[in-house]
Amino acid sequence: MSVLSAVRYDENFKIFYEHLKAKGKHSTSAQIAVMRKMIITAHSLYKNNRKYDESFNTQEDSMIN
Repeated sequence: MSVLSAVRYDENFKIFYEHLKAKGKHSTSAQIAVMRKMIITAHSLYKNNRKYDESFNTQEDSMIN
């Protein structure tokens, strides 16, 4: 359920989700991809002892992964 909140309120995850949907991905597959991206982001933040900054990644960076 956190994926739905992330797609709704976080611009980076929203853009990534919409990009996948535009490429023809099913909504469940796109949500799983966003979930994986969230887990990787959370692990990286924990590992580097940083706080999440929504403006850290640009929109172009979000679509690459």
